[in-house]
Amino acid sequence: MTSPPDIPAARQDAAAPPTPSVRAAWGPLALSYATAQLVEVFLHEGSHALAARALGFHPAIGQFVELHVPSPERAHEALVAAGGPIGSLVTGLVCWALYRRRGPSYPRLLLMWLAMTGITAFLGYLVVMPLLTVGDTGVIARLYNVPVAVQFLVTAAGMGLLYLVTRPFSRMYLDSLPASVPLDTPRDRKASVTRLWIPYLIGLALLVPAGLGGDPEVVFYGILGCWGPGMALVGFMTVNAGRPYERENRTDAGWRLPLWAFAGYAAVVAFYLLLLRPGLNI
Repeated sequence: MTSPPDIPAARQDAAAPPTPSVRAAWGPLALSYATAQLVEVFLHEGSHALAARALGFHPAIGQFVELHVPSPERAHEALVAAGGPIGSLVTGLVCWALYRRRGPSYPRLLLMWLAMTGITAFLGYLVVMPLLTVGDTGVIARLYNVPVAVQFLVTAAGMGLLYLVTRPFSRMYLDSLPASVPLDTPRDRKASVTRLWIPYLIGLALLVPAGLGGDPEVVFYGILGCWGPGMALVGFMTVNAGRPYERENRTDAGWRLPLWAFAGYAAVVAFYLLLLRPGLNI
C-alpha cells in the first residue's frame, strides 16, 4: 500500500477553487445600488407629482426633480413638498418588509437598497431641515415660519432615528456579503462595512448617466442629495456593525451578475433620458 504523494502547499492553493472575497460583492452591490437609487428618486419625485396632481396642478417629473406652477396656497405647497419624503418612507418600509421574505439573491440586493435609500431619504430630509432651505422639509419650515430651535430639534430627532434604523441595516448589509468574508469579530464586521464605501462610490458614479442632458444644477443637487444620506448611512452602519451578529447559514453562490441586472440598469437610465429629460407630464 503506497501513500499519496505530497503536494506542495503552493500547488494545493492553485488547485483549490477560488474563494469569493468581499470584492466579489462590489459589482452586484454597486449595480444594485445605482438601479435602486434611481428607482427611489423617481418614486420620490413621482410622489411629489401625485400630490400636486391631487391638488389640481399639472406637474411634470424630470431628472431628479418635480416641476409645477407654484400655488399661492401655502397648504398646497406644503403638501406637495411633504409628498416626496412620505413617498420615500413608504417605498422603504414596503421594500424592507418584502426583503425579509426572500433568500440571498440579486433581487434581494435591490430590495435592500430600496429599503435603505427610501427610509434614509426620509430621515435625511428631517436632518437637513434647518440647513437646506430649498429641500422639501426646508420649504415646509419656511412656509410656516418654523422657529430655528424647533428645526434643530427635528434634526436631532432625525439623527437619532437614523442611528436606530442603521442597526438592522448593518445586519442586512452583512447578510448580503459572501459567506467566505470573515465576520466573526466586531473588527471584522466594521472593516467589511467600511469597505462598502467602494461599491457605494461606484454606484454613485453610475447615477451620472441618468442625468445627462438635464439641468446641470438640478442634476448636481440631485446626486448630492443621494450622496449625503448615503454617507451618513455608511457611517452609522460602521458603528452598529460592532454589535453581536449571528451569520446566516448559506453557501457562496450567485455573485456573478445576471445579464438582466445590466439590462435593468440600462432600462432605468434610458427611462431617465428618454422620458424624464423632456419631462413626464402627470
